[in-house]
Amino acid sequence: MDPKEALGAALTIIGLLIFLYIIASGAGSGAIGSKEATSSDAIMTIVAWFMILIGPALWFGETPAVIKRKAGR
Repeated sequence: MDPKEALGAALTIIGLLIFLYIIASGAGSGAIGSKEATSSDAIMTIVAWFMILIGPALWFGETPAVIKRKAGR
């Protein structure tokens, strides 16, 4: 496994873990969008989402099929 694939795998796995953590913590009292939520919740959600999008592109060498269709390429 070359370094680019390893980085992609790490980004994907870490992004999924962060995203699942945000969802699990949002199921409690401080759901995203509520007055109790902090801006760090939103920032972590955005960062995790970008990690989930970029990770497979590095890992597998291509963009996910859904994004490729929407981009028109």
